[in-house]
Amino acid sequence: MAVRGRRIRDAVVITACLFLALLIIARMENEQAVRSRGPFSVIDGDTLAKAGRRLRLAGIDAPELGQMCERKSAAYDCGLAARARLIVLLKDPTVECFGGASDEDRYGRALVHCRSGTLDIGQKMVRVGLAVADGDYHMAERDAWDAGLGVWAGAFERPEDWRRRQALEAKEPSGWLQTFLSWLTAGWFER
Repeated sequence: MAVRGRRIRDAVVITACLFLALLIIARMENEQAVRSRGPFSVIDGDTLAKAGRRLRLAGIDAPELGQMCERKSAAYDCGLAARARLIVLLKDPTVECFGGASDEDRYGRALVHCRSGTLDIGQKMVRVGLAVADGDYHMAERDAWDAGLGVWAGAFERPEDWRRRQALEAKEPSGWLQTFLSWLTAGWFER
């Protein structure tokens, strides 16, 4: 009877271990829940859409549409240039984007890495100077900066700073002017 009891106990323990292993495997598969293959719609230089869901390229920050940059003393819409390049990179039907189920930005967009064969799309955007590194791809940014490519060919405002300034100006259109004037005149009239 004691041997039979141990066998039953062993069978229960083995069954529980197998069940636990299956749960772990299922959890690991769920972590790669975002997996899409082209074609994609391109929203801007770091945002795309597939089947109504917005996806954001992880590790990069591209200029916004309407954001102006300078190159050889001429202004151009660097956000539009970034979008145009991303459209070209995503034309390849083998492009696949993947990311974790819980990886989202503050706007609810799934954070993904996209590849076309061995080409990392986010890294390419940074390497050609049409996006800046935002957590990843710092060596690619350095290469673009050294070569003076894209936004690094002239004067530009980092996309994050540009968005922050746009939000400030939307709240208080003359806020930047008032801040500048108060800084400029600080101390001049206190004597």
